Amino acid sequence: MFLYFTSTDLDSTESPFMADPFAPLRKSVTKEAPTPRYLGRYSGKLYPPPSRDMTTRLPEFLPDGPRPFIPDPSFLPGDQDIIANQGDVAVLPCTVQHLGTRQVSWNKVGGEHFLSIGTEVWVQDANLEVVHYTWPAGVGEWNLVFREVRAQDAGVYECQIISTEKIIWKVKLTVVDKPPHKPEIRIEGKSFVESGQSVYLRCNTTEGDRIPDDVDWFKDGDKIEAKEYPNVVITKFRSRDTMSLVSELVISPGTSNDSGTYICRSSSELIASVEVNVLVADSSNVKRGTGVSHTQIGSGYNAGSPLQNPKIYFTGNVLLVCLSVLVSMCINRLNT
Repeated sequence: MFLYFTSTDLDSTESPFMADPFAPLRKSVTKEAPTPRYLGRYSGKLYPPPSRDMTTRLPEFLPDGPRPFIPDPSFLPGDQDIIANQGDVAVLPCTVQHLGTRQVSWNKVGGEHFLSIGTEVWVQDANLEVVHYTWPAGVGEWNLVFREVRAQDAGVYECQIISTEKIIWKVKLTVVDKPPHKPEIRIEGKSFVESGQSVYLRCNTTEGDRIPDDVDWFKDGDKIEAKEYPNVVITKFRSRDTMSLVSELVISPGTSNDSGTYICRSSSELIASVEVNVLVADSSNVKRGTGVSHTQIGSGYNAGSPLQNPKIYFTGNVLLVCLSVLVSMCINRLNT
């Protein structure tokens, strides 16, 4: 068996039995620009050479001079013990200064999840909301609000600034039973009204734990109806805060016919009454201490008395003198 080698396969400087396997690579590539087929390692180096940092970083531009001082966020003093009646609105305050780009969260001590982050509520509870207010000097409020607080809402809550350090503000919420309202009814308004002015009466009634269904108005025992009393306007509205029904009666303008006893009666038969007097004064009466009055109390001034009016007193004396002179002249003529 014979082995045959050509000059193109072997290096002329080497032995036929010591062929250089990298001879084709050295002939076809250069150190400056290797061909795509032989990209990789050659001559003990990696092409292209790797950079020290393979990640791309944007250049950082710092302003001239020292950096501005940014204070750390902090909580401002506030109420940390909130007591609310069951069913009322409860507000847990949390006021932060210099918050910057950080977020504020609320959670209940012992709970597993955040209640809110920022103004977003993270639990399925329509009774909760976060009310945010912004004030000058980098001050902001992140108040946790219970629309209708319940007994199970009582506990300790934490308002936390989300950062590397744990900065929290604790607020204790105590829920107490709302005291029951006693059934009552009352009327407010003026008992004496001058003619031409409006008569205004306000009836406020409650049945304790519930709002009355309705109230009726009466004048001198007769129920006030729109057809019989067209000048009377009656309005009604309910108040959940006081569990009461409020009705207002307005007569404008008031006349002497509107004087009488007005009664407000609730649907639970609670009754309150008031006596209304519409004062009618003629031109000779004194109103609010001015003018002339026929009625005198004590030592008052009477312009009709001749002793109090010197003009009338003087005129009367002159007439008497003239009458005396005429009488004497007639007597003298008769004698002659």
